[in-house]
Amino acid sequence: MDNKTFTKKYYIDRTKADTVKWSNYKKDGCLPMWVADMDFRCDERVIKELKKFIETGDYGYNNLPEDYYEVFIGWHKKRNNVTYRQEWIRFSKGAVNAMYQVVNSLTKPHDAIMINTPLYPPFRNTIVNTKRKVVESRLLYKDGLFTFDYEDIEKKFKEKKVKMLMMCSPHNPLGRVWTKNELERLFALCRKYRVLILSDEVHSDFVMPGNRFIPAMAMKKYQDLIISIVAASKSFSLAVYSHSHIIIANEKLREKLIKYQQLNSYGSVNVMNALPTYYCYKYGEEWMDGVNSVIYENYCYFKDKLGPYLEMTQLQGSYLLFVNLGKYNTKQSAAECIKENCHIRVNPGESFSKKYDSWVRINLATSLDNVRKAVDSILKFIDS
Repeated sequence: MDNKTFTKKYYIDRTKADTVKWSNYKKDGCLPMWVADMDFRCDERVIKELKKFIETGDYGYNNLPEDYYEVFIGWHKKRNNVTYRQEWIRFSKGAVNAMYQVVNSLTKPHDAIMINTPLYPPFRNTIVNTKRKVVESRLLYKDGLFTFDYEDIEKKFKEKKVKMLMMCSPHNPLGRVWTKNELERLFALCRKYRVLILSDEVHSDFVMPGNRFIPAMAMKKYQDLIISIVAASKSFSLAVYSHSHIIIANEKLREKLIKYQQLNSYGSVNVMNALPTYYCYKYGEEWMDGVNSVIYENYCYFKDKLGPYLEMTQLQGSYLLFVNLGKYNTKQSAAECIKENCHIRVNPGESFSKKYDSWVRINLATSLDNVRKAVDSILKFIDS
């Protein structure tokens, strides 16, 4: 299916819907390219199967489908060449909820936890709200790519006695897909200083041509250090269904999480929330390939038209582009500048880290027509 056909079939006009992303459109007329969800409906087979479940009227206690784990494990084996075992998998009510569970169960109050910034805000919030200490290592930037500052990481691992590294893979908001060499060097430092690795991989199904996503658990010799958060919530825009997976190969770490879940009534599965994930993994491969193709076309168009004027990251994974408004910024925050002058709503760079107020995060998971409107508006502003 070509991109035009995919968009015609699956694009949703959300201007009349009561969604977080589009809720202010009626008020301010700003094109929403901010909140990380997509403007595409699910594959029709997923919708059909969910309708069948709804129409049974049986909303009592339900079991997961018998082949739930087989479908889940098969999806990740086929697409990312990683093998998960059923006994490694625990459930949580969303990825951020999973972060809190892992941090609470596997670290102690006042422990030092590292993040690499700029980074999706809930990482820092989780550390602060659980009374742990934030240790920040800024990512290095060159030619559209951010990467780890290994010398700074090692120095802080040693001096701050870091207990856990919380990482985002692929990275939000930078669109990085970490290479095997990058992960090997990073994980070797974690081994050296006995640092646990919490890898949020909810954007892992969005991989642009020429890149390959490496799940943390695929680095087999480091599996005893790794906790992965895996979900279909971003892949298929299932945010309304709070369902994700916490994957831990290390039995001792897993038992600590299980004990925490039991003490706090976590870990049980809401089948209504789990079914969309199951059906999307079962039927959604062609759809997933289609949406990746649309996002890549949107990125290429955006970069081709605005690349000569604006600095931006190379989009390797996710559908989130980090863009520097630079000399065109007329406000303290570039997000306010774009909203006022271009009538586009984006995420402010400073929400991901201080000193990034000239940067914005732009969501490209929409129609090419919307991307064209945004580009035309930005070009008009630049020309003025």
